[in-house]
Amino acid sequence: MKSETKNAFIFAIILTFLTLLLVSFPILNYLSVSLRLSQVNQETQLRSYAKEIEATIQGILPLQKTFLFPRSILFKSALLDANNRIVFSLIEEPIPSFSDEFVTNENSLFYKHPLAANALHVKYLIVQKEISHSQVIFDILVIIGVVLMGMLLFSYLLLKLLLKPYIETSTRMNLFFTDVMHELKTPLGIMQLNIEGLVLKYKDKRLGRTLAALSTLATLYDDLEYLIKNKTITYTTELLNFSTFLEDRIAYFEALSASKEITICSHIEPQLYVRINRIELQRIIDNNLTNAIKYSPTQTIIEVALNSDNDRLCFKVKDQGVGIKEVEKIFERHYRGDIYKGGFGIGLSIVKSICDKYGVVIEVQSEEKKGSEFSYWFRKEEKEEKISS
Repeated sequence: MKSETKNAFIFAIILTFLTLLLVSFPILNYLSVSLRLSQVNQETQLRSYAKEIEATIQGILPLQKTFLFPRSILFKSALLDANNRIVFSLIEEPIPSFSDEFVTNENSLFYKHPLAANALHVKYLIVQKEISHSQVIFDILVIIGVVLMGMLLFSYLLLKLLLKPYIETSTRMNLFFTDVMHELKTPLGIMQLNIEGLVLKYKDKRLGRTLAALSTLATLYDDLEYLIKNKTITYTTELLNFSTFLEDRIAYFEALSASKEITICSHIEPQLYVRINRIELQRIIDNNLTNAIKYSPTQTIIEVALNSDNDRLCFKVKDQGVGIKEVEKIFERHYRGDIYKGGFGIGLSIVKSICDKYGVVIEVQSEEKKGSEFSYWFRKEEKEEKISS
């Protein structure tokens, strides 16, 4: 489900809920009136059935020896004498005392009907019926269902209509950024490659600063590309040799570190594997190495380590840089540890989102003017051995 469709659905649910709250009062009134009408209807049924039985009793002849008392699936009945003693009863539960002609007892409705003089010499007829409001409940559920579905559909279509201009604009912006990123990639790579060669040949500080700026721009380019593609594609995982991958990334940053006279000392345990997407692992490594170089003074050392600890791997980057004042905020979008160094503060935010995705535990230790240490704990994977036939 696309994000705009998901948002439209959530909005529709909220609006539907609010609408249901607004119509709840008239619905409750309707329920009250419907229940009273149902009660009146059932009382009418009891009166009608009582009159039928009374007519049958009145039809008994004086010399008639046998009488078949009427029976019904819906109604139960009983005959009482003038002293309210039971003469005959089909009612299974106890007959309540009557203060009115109708009495409700638990789930039953009772009706007491006085009889005229008759051959059975009975005074009262009691008719009982189980109370049922199933039709009322069904009607209420239908009304609520129709209101909910109607408002849900209306809200969803309304928000889709309101979001349409925004979606179109967002789509055009994404296409524009995708085209721009594609056009920038080749010239940026050529510039960086050539300046790296010039830095190694001439050892010029101005070229070194240019290379540093280009490397920052390249990392920013990769971060933006990841952010844009992350919304539209799925990054598949694979079993990667973390050791060799890390060595390659360190080699990539050697020219940048050399331009600042920074030495990268690596301690990498061989043949360590993780299951992750290659691009996402590169974002973690590159952002940490870029930050370490950017925030470290010249002629300092950056330590990079990769070690195993039982079923986990620890990737560690330690620098001798400026340190971090607010460690708890460094993974927030747009946070910058040193405003004078520049940057858009999206790198570590991307790192945090990737780590959360793969369950990577992050540990940060930092002291101002002494440096920082970033540790990332990955789940260790074993190399898949090929079985020869």
